Amino acid sequence: MKCFLIACSLFAVSITAYAQKSAVNAAKSSYEKYTGLKNPTTMALAIPSLNEAKENIDKAVVHEKTKDDASAWTYKALIYADMATLDSVPAKIDPLITEATNAVKKAVELDKDGQNKANIDMANRLLAQVALNKGVRDFQNQNFAGAYTNFNDGLMYLPGDTTLTYYAGLSAINAKQYDKAIEKYTQLSTTNFSSANQVYLDLSRLYALKGDTTSAIRAASEGSKKFPNDTQLATQEIELNLITGKQKEVIEKIVLQAEKEPNNKTLPFYLGIAYNSIKDYAKAEEAYKKAIAIDPNYVDANINISGLIMNNGIDIYNKGNKLPTSKQKEYDAMMKKAHAEFDRAFPYLQKSVELDPKSRMAWENLKTYYVVKKNDAKVNEITKKLKSL
Repeated sequence: MKCFLIACSLFAVSITAYAQKSAVNAAKSSYEKYTGLKNPTTMALAIPSLNEAKENIDKAVVHEKTKDDASAWTYKALIYADMATLDSVPAKIDPLITEATNAVKKAVELDKDGQNKANIDMANRLLAQVALNKGVRDFQNQNFAGAYTNFNDGLMYLPGDTTLTYYAGLSAINAKQYDKAIEKYTQLSTTNFSSANQVYLDLSRLYALKGDTTSAIRAASEGSKKFPNDTQLATQEIELNLITGKQKEVIEKIVLQAEKEPNNKTLPFYLGIAYNSIKDYAKAEEAYKKAIAIDPNYVDANINISGLIMNNGIDIYNKGNKLPTSKQKEYDAMMKKAHAEFDRAFPYLQKSVELDPKSRMAWENLKTYYVVKKNDAKVNEITKKLKSL
């Protein structure tokens, strides 16, 4: 009789354990049925199976016999994560995300032999997709700070994912959280991200926005080396070097880039600036003329070349005025040469104010021309014009 009672007791325990193990299997079965039907045309048929899976797995993870079953927690993570993908209302999906995230942690803790790794990874991918969807909705609603938070949360589930990293960086830029954007874009720059050239360009611009021109130049330079055919990166590197007074160092880069882009008017214009800064005025003028040849209506090039020629004429004019009265012949020659320079500048001066009638620099240059020409009427006219600007 005692043996019979012991046998009955053991049988009862095995029945209970089997019943709870069966709940895990039922959850698996229902979930697999759901995933088989999960598409837009049969979603109505799929949802009941997902609800059944949830009902069974909820029982399994709290029962004494299966509460430490890695498979049970893995399926809870899968089921809850999949449920979170179906809604867009935060009040509904956030609790599901929390449950799924905790289930993943528990499953990882219990899955000593790694048998559930593939499904755990799948649960993480689903949670990352939920974070991505939330981030996209926030971004579309111009809640850029919220979008950053969601995309960054997605990286908890898929560390290093380039799409989430890029979207997080882009959201941070729009939210004016430049340090966070720099962090994300720096991470991307070390990957094989498909738009890595744009990442380097944006990274350089972000550093420039923060006033860190050294880092801005470094990012542009690194990007240019990796992507030698990217014209925007090359231009960014050139511009930053010009801004920071490294005109001499950047001349060769401009020349090489201009050979690649013979129709880019900006490059010879920059070359003119660089040559002008090192007082090679002949090459500067030649460069400005190349820019104007590409685009005769290029305002900045017209203003710069007119100023360059006028300055040369003024320099000659001032030197002539310093000559003693005994050197009248030399004086006359220098005045003639100076006025020849002024007259050579005049077409560019006139073109500049025609192209940009609101440019103070263009009008100031033209006024200087009439001052040296002693045309008081024109000087007064331009003075009034300048006051009205």
